[in-house]
This record gives sequence, structure tokens and C-alpha cells, in this order.
Amino acid sequence: MKNSAILFLLIIFSFSAFAQKPKPAKKTNGVAKTKITKAVPVSKSALVGDAKEEFEKAAGQPDLAERITSLQKFVNDFPNAEEKNFALELIVSGRAQIADEKLRLSDTEGGIALFKLAVKGAPTPISDKLFSEIILQIPTNLFFRGQRGAAIEIAKKIEEKIAGNAKQLLGLATFYLGTENALEAQRLAAKAIEIEPNLPAAYQTLGLANRLNFQLEDAAIEYEKALELDGSSIVSRRSLAEMKRAIGKSDDAITLYREILAKDETDMAAHTGLILSLFDAGQKDEAEVEMAKSLEQNPKNLLLLVGAAYWYAAHTDGTKAVELATKAVALEPRYTWAHIALARGLIQQKRPLEAERALLIARQYGNFPTLDYEIAAARLQAGFYREAALELKKNFTISSDGVIVTRLGGRVPKESKSFIELLELERRASIFEPLAADSPEMAERLKSLLNFYQKIETKEIDETEITDAANEFIKGDDKMKLHRQLFVANRLLEKKIALPKILDLTQSAIGGVDSALDVVSPASAVLAEELYESRTIALTRNELVIVPDVPRRTLSNILRGRIEEITGWTLFQENKSVEAIVHLKRAISILPEKSAWWRSSQWRLGTVLQTQEKPADALDAYLKSYDIDIPNPAKRIVIESLYKTVYGSLDGLEARIGKQSVTTTVNFNRQPEQQETVSQTTAAETQPTPEVKSAIDNSIIPEVEATPMPIVKTTPTPEISTIQDVNLPQVEITQTPKVAQPTEIIETTPSPTPEVQPNVEESPTPEITPNIEENPTPTPENFPTIEATPTPEIVNEVKTETKQSENIENPPVKTTIEKTEKPLFEPIIIHVPQNNQPKSKKTDIPQEKPTAEANPDEIAAMVKPIDESLSSGATRPRIVAEKKEEISPCQITVSEENVSLLHGGGSLGILVGIEGEGDVKSIAVRSNSPTDVETKLEPEIGNLSGRTFFVVKSISDNKGVYTIIFEAPCGKKEILVKVR
Repeated sequence: MKNSAILFLLIIFSFSAFAQKPKPAKKTNGVAKTKITKAVPVSKSALVGDAKEEFEKAAGQPDLAERITSLQKFVNDFPNAEEKNFALELIVSGRAQIADEKLRLSDTEGGIALFKLAVKGAPTPISDKLFSEIILQIPTNLFFRGQRGAAIEIAKKIEEKIAGNAKQLLGLATFYLGTENALEAQRLAAKAIEIEPNLPAAYQTLGLANRLNFQLEDAAIEYEKALELDGSSIVSRRSLAEMKRAIGKSDDAITLYREILAKDETDMAAHTGLILSLFDAGQKDEAEVEMAKSLEQNPKNLLLLVGAAYWYAAHTDGTKAVELATKAVALEPRYTWAHIALARGLIQQKRPLEAERALLIARQYGNFPTLDYEIAAARLQAGFYREAALELKKNFTISSDGVIVTRLGGRVPKESKSFIELLELERRASIFEPLAADSPEMAERLKSLLNFYQKIETKEIDETEITDAANEFIKGDDKMKLHRQLFVANRLLEKKIALPKILDLTQSAIGGVDSALDVVSPASAVLAEELYESRTIALTRNELVIVPDVPRRTLSNILRGRIEEITGWTLFQENKSVEAIVHLKRAISILPEKSAWWRSSQWRLGTVLQTQEKPADALDAYLKSYDIDIPNPAKRIVIESLYKTVYGSLDGLEARIGKQSVTTTVNFNRQPEQQETVSQTTAAETQPTPEVKSAIDNSIIPEVEATPMPIVKTTPTPEISTIQDVNLPQVEITQTPKVAQPTEIIETTPSPTPEVQPNVEESPTPEITPNIEENPTPTPENFPTIEATPTPEIVNEVKTETKQSENIENPPVKTTIEKTEKPLFEPIIIHVPQNNQPKSKKTDIPQEKPTAEANPDEIAAMVKPIDESLSSGATRPRIVAEKKEEISPCQITVSEENVSLLHGGGSLGILVGIEGEGDVKSIAVRSNSPTDVETKLEPEIGNLSGRTFFVVKSISDNKGVYTIIFEAPCGKKEILVKVR
């Protein structure tokens, strides 16, 4: 989980239990031992004077190491001196300081050893001041530097020293709460209660630990006990009211909040809780009146905006949900639940693609099962079934008896028959909302989708079980049924299983084409299969493919043609070649000429004709299918072989198939980011994003500053031509810039909260305000191996492009690329920026949807990068690319340049600073593989002048070597991360 810093804020009350009382000086009548040559009477006053003088001399040593040595000598020489405990505390503090420096200088072993020595040498009993300021910080420091084992070991040693001190045990419990170890926090709180049964803070800590462990009923019980012991405690009363809300007892919550307000009517948190409790209790009119008053006094009440937005979404008022959630996102873009509430409102408004974008923004800040489920729900409504299933697979499985299993908050194993019941604990523990903004129908559909996908991906195929799962997913008479049928048919055909079932599906789908185009997002539903590869590549690079409007007639032809193609290819698998040829030819006659689907059908027709010993006809189909712009070595070999068979040589082949003008060598044994272009002047590694110009004044629309990255053209990605004079807009991948790491965490949930960010307009369409100062960073996404299915082309307005390849076991292959035709899809570029300026200005530039008939200049005018410098108004302002000022050079320094982590959760802290002119707050970070290694800023750890503290963590089971890049306006620094 990503919100450990928040938990420290939540449990700060525990430290109020520590009375910072000065410890009375220890009196002693002992005599200091000194070296003497003969017995000489020494007075008591002389010895005391000598001890004080020696202590002051030792404590005044300017060098830290010498000071520790002198203080240790003082303790040995004057074991009974009044200053002994103070000297021991100074030794502990000094050792901790040196240990911290050793860790900073990558001497991890030496630093840990000194920390252990510091704890071992601490005086017993430990004073509250030493405990809270030094001792308790040691395991925290180690944990967030990635030394979890050492942190836990030292925490155990600390526990031995404070075993009889209830308040200090509660302090140690806060360490476990901060590291999301609820079970250890519960154990220490219970231990403290055994020592002091009437200590309210112990029950408060136990209540918080229960909440962190999603035991909400138990948490309410502990808060009740704390309130019984201290009826004046606002913390206990408010915490109890929150748990009452969470478990659905809104009337009890209202009573508790009113009691708080009776003592202090200015308590904004209590007023917020009261309003939301009134909503939950069904007292909507009173709640809305109170909400209006509260927001008038404080329009930045984030928790009220988010809580009310989600309540409206849960009660199917999407318009109001979007309105309030939009304000919440603009106020604090890092709050994950604001994006979830926004997405739910957008789904209810039948805007699933915008909902998905909002949730992808949330993904930068959050990583917990509910967020995966919400993304899958948005994709389900848009028709992206494969992507929805893959999203669910990240954190959910379905057992053989139909039970959904996950780990709430990434930690606590839970299972249930229903998604709604399974995930309600994360929502209730986070925003205390008892009702889900979900429908049983959508939840069941997602469960059946996951079940089907899980069964079809197993090694041991059971056709009966798969058919049953497919029927469960397809069932229903809604307008999306045809899209589900084709999705299932494609998956079965890929596996070459249940062929009769595929034919049943295509036969029953024929009559549903017209109604299938009356769905929420017909273009995305129809193009989902072809967009899968493009979207997968885009999302791994923190980019987004925008689905354009496509004419209904074209979509209809694509659907009808796909039904025929699937039918024909299935018949071929059943050895019914004659019938297969009929359906494939019918598909070719229906599909848009030279489109991805048309070329796919041509190739399959050629395959069938070749088996029918019709080489000339087969060659003709192969040649029509082949796209010179997207060379395919394997297909080229097939064509050349058959051409020789028909004509005896390759003479004339170039004239028929086309000649490639740009030769590229692709090394399939290297990682995609390491591939090189041999003979192309614009190498893939340095290809910049092309400029986009306004059609109004031809001024350059400023792009978000991005690191150069290769242009990727997916395979086989053939162009889609037109039917008559109808053009489909081109689908374009767009860049998502990075948000600076937060310096203050707002999230107060026991579930993780690290996010991407939506464009949220003020009414009611969301619009994003990008920060053009930031560099792009990938969002953590996990995708399977990309399948070689035809997808619409992803291109920019350039003549030559470099084809990149997956890392597979093959020698370098030379391919040639030449743009010969105008692409069917014209570019539509939209940014998904991340707002790290909560108070940034917004513009009222309307967001237009491109149409198929728009020409390139008109579509370019639809690009809406939102800049803070733009003013709102009825007309579009002129956008001028500003010349950047030169920045003084500086150098980024890191405490470790080579990091070694254990896979699946290993982490390590890195201190990053700037030498020269520069602000450490400007340092941004990105990973070359965010699905495997993530880096998170920890602003509350370290607190060293001129340094920032980052935690590098392995978040997958993959092993290998990765790169983390720290960047500032004046330079950057890379470190290598080896995951073992």
C-alpha cells in the first residue's frame, strides 16, 4: 500500500499519551572509579565536580565520533554520576546519526550494525523523549529505506526494552500501523491494555488497527470502549461516528456528530460527517441544505465533495456526481476516491471512455483491488472485454466453486461470491460509504467475464466448462450481446476449440448488427479487437488511444464482415474449405477495402485456396493482403515461395507487391528500448513527437515536454481504406505527462493510494489541466504478450518510421518501410495530463469530438492541451510556443547508483540531492519498467537539508535489471536496479 505516511498522521494521537516529563536526576552516593597509584582519601564533592566537568568536556567534542568515544569513557569512569543517563542518550543519538549517514553512503551493513548498537546501548527505562525522537525513528528509517528485515528485528529489540511501558508500546504500534502491519499493531495494543486496562489511547490504537485490517465492526467496539473511558475525547467520538457510518448505522453517526458540534460548532470534520450521514440516512433535503452552507463557507472541503459525489453516484445521479467529483479532482488530484466517484458518474452518463481515462489517472496514486475493478467496469461498458478481463486478473481469481478471491489493500485475503460484497470493505474503510455505486448486473457480468477468461487461459482445456462460462457471459438480451458473442467467438477461434459453438454464435449474431450499433460507445465496441494491441502499447508508455467517431454504415459493414470472416475461418478449421471460401469472399466484399479486417480475410482466403491447390488464386489473395507499409518477413517468405511456384522465379514480384525504400535492422534478442536503426537517419531512439499546429492561426500547439521515445507501428496494422468516399479518422496514441511527486498526502484510507489524471471540464464533462513543465512517466500497468491480430494503424505525419519488435528468440531481420498511401485514420491527439497544481487555472475551451469527415487541419484544431496561461472565453486564444529560459547547470546526486532488490516486494531507500543551483523539489522520477519497479517519494522520511528521499520497490515477480531516472530542469541521473 502506498499511503503509509497518512497512517502516521492518523495515529499521531498516540503520542499525546506520552507525557514529556523530565526524568528526575538519579541520586547516587557512589564513588567514581579512577586510576590511582596509592590510596588517597577523596571527598564526595570533589568527585561530583570532576564528573560534571568531564561530562561537559565529553559532550562538547565537535567531532561526532570523538564525542561518542569520550562519552563512553565518561560512562565507564563515572558509572554512578548523575549525568550517566544523559550521556547514554547522547551516545544513542550520535550512533543513530552516524548510522543514518552510513546508509546514505551505501554502507548498509555498517549502518544497520550501528543502529542495533544504539538500541542495545539505550538506558533502561528509556525516557519518553529519547524513545519518541530517536529510538522509534530507527525502525521507521530502515523500513522506508528498504531494510524491512532489519527494521522488524530492531523493532523486536525495542519491544524488549519497553515491555512494561504501555504508552511506549503504543508508540511502537504506530510503527507497525505505518508499515501496514495491522496484526502486530493489534498485538501491541492488546499488550498495552493488559498493562493499563483504562488507557483510552490503547483502545484508539486497537480500533485503528482493526480498521486497517478491514475489521470495521471490531473497530467500532474499540472506539466505544475508548469513549467510555474518556467521554470528552473528540478523537474517540469522531472515530466511532465514522465506523458507525461505515457499517451502515447512520442514525447513530448523526447523534455522535451532533454531540461534537454541540461542544464546538466550528468543527468542520464533524460537520462534514454529519452531512454525509444525513445523506446515508435518506435525509437528502436537509443534507443538501447543510452541504450548500458548508461549501459556501469552505469550497475546498475535499472530503465532503468526494463523499457526496460518491453518494450521488451510488444513487444513480451521474450529473451531480460528476459536478462534485470534478471539483474534488481539481482541488486535490492525488485523492484516488475522487477519481473513482468521477468515473462512476461518467459511467452513469454513458461516457465510459472518459471514465476509463479518469481511472487511469487515479492509477498513478492508487493500486488496490477496487481501482482495478473500477477500470474493468469502465472498459466493460465500452466493449473492451479483453482489457477488462486482464485488469481483473491482476488482483482477482475465481475458485472452482465460483468464489472470487483477492487481497484487500494488497494485504488482507478475502473472498466472496460477489464483487460488490467483496470490495465493500475497502470503500467503507476509506470513505465510510455503506452503499456501492455499482449494479448487481455489472458485477455479475464482470465475474462471468473473468471466469470465462480464466478458464480459456488454463493449460488444461475443458470445452464443456469453457462453453458454460461463455454462455454465462453472453446471456442477456441487451444491445451489447452481439459484441460479447464476437468476443467469445474470437477467443475460442484463437484456441481452436468448441468450433460448433463458434458457428452457433456467428449464426445468432447476424440478426443483431443494427441494435449492436445503438450502444453507449459503438466505435470502441466494434474496434475493440483491432485496438487491443495499440492500446496495450500506448498504456505501457503512459499514453492513451482515443477512439474516434466512425460512420454507422462503416461500423455496420465491419461487424457483418467480421461475422463472415469468423464463420469462414471456423469452417476451414472443420475441413469445410468450399464453404469457408464462400464466407471469406463474402467478408471481403463487405469489409472496407484495404482495412485491417479486409487484409486479414484476404490472407485467410489465400490460405484456404492454397490448400485447394489453387496457387494462382491464393497468390492473388496473398498479394492483396500484404501491406508494404508494415512489412511482415514471415508473410513475405510465403508470398515469395508461392510466387516461384507459379512463375518459376521472383521476376516481377517487386512490381506487384511494391518496393521498400528504408531498410531497418531489428534485433529481436534485445529489449525493445535497446533496438537500433541501422540505415535510417531518424533513429527510433531519438524520434521526437511531431508538432501539432492549430488550424486557426497555424501556431504550434505546445506539447507536454517529453523524453524522446520510438514511434511504434504495431503489426500487422494495415491501413483501412474507405467505402465510397467515407474516411475513418486515424487512431492516435497520446502522451501522458508526469506529475511531480506529492509533498503532502491527503488520502486517509487504509487502502493504497498512489494516480494519472482526467481532463475535467466544469460542466459536466471532465477536463484536465496539464503541467507542461513535467516529463512523461509511465503508469504502472501489466499486460500480457501482445497477440498478432490486425489492428488499426498508429502513425504520425512522417514519411518513414521504425518498426519495433517484441523480445523473442530470433536473429536480426531486415525490413523496409515506405509510406505510399494516405492513412484512413487522421490524427486525433488528446493529452491525459496530471495536475500537480491544485490551484491551477482552468479554461473553458470546449472539447469537440472529431468526425469522420474532418480534414487533417480541422482535426489538428481539436487538439486541446490546456495551459495555465490560457484564459477562458467564447473564442479560442492564440497559442504560442514560448521560448524557455536557460537554466543554470546542476548535478543530481544519489546515495546509491546500483541497487539490488528481492523480487515481489523488496525495496530500498535512496537519498537524492542537487549540487549547484536547483531545487530538490523539482526532482521528478520515472522507471523504465513501471510494471516491475516503482519509485515513490517519501517527503516525511529523511528531512535532510538539500536532499529528498525516494523508496525504490519491486512490485512484480519479474527479475532482471531496470533503470530509474531522476530528472530536474537542469539535468538527470540514472541508477541501475537489479531485481533478484
